[in-house]
Amino acid sequence: MKASVGSHSSTVRSEPQRSRAVLLGALGLLVNWAAQAQAQSTVDLDAATARRIISAAVVEAEKGPPASIFVVDNSGAMVAAERMDGAFPASAEVARGKAETAAAFWQSTGNLEDAADGGRAALLSSGYVVMQGGIPLKVNGKVVGAIGVSGGTKGQDEAVAKAGAAAFAE
Repeated sequence: MKASVGSHSSTVRSEPQRSRAVLLGALGLLVNWAAQAQAQSTVDLDAATARRIISAAVVEAEKGPPASIFVVDNSGAMVAAERMDGAFPASAEVARGKAETAAAFWQSTGNLEDAADGGRAALLSSGYVVMQGGIPLKVNGKVVGAIGVSGGTKGQDEAVAKAGAAAFAE
């Protein structure tokens, strides 16, 4: 077997060229990391904000039957929740489901309920909760979380969710 010897000057970089390539690569990573950090900081839904949303929702809920209120982030993970005194036990699970559904579909659960009523029966077996009372929370058009409410009629749940969402928009 013969070894071939040739000029590799086109693939071998000088020390300054290597240093410049490493520096440019590191700079590119730093710029990318900074952009991701900036984007991440604008999509976080913190606990203090979630508590403010819930407080506004509770004020509305006090006009009707006691409710459970959940606020989730854009992945559907709970940020904060409250089950008002007297709210029926299952309302907590239903409220959580409405919040997760609104976050996952990027739209209100009322819209999804209308779609199911309009013939999209697959939504009913999807495992998501498609009843009014779940509203996505958006910043600059991007869903950062959602609120879900259960405890009253669908109109009452929707009104409580809207009150909480309005506090987020302020």
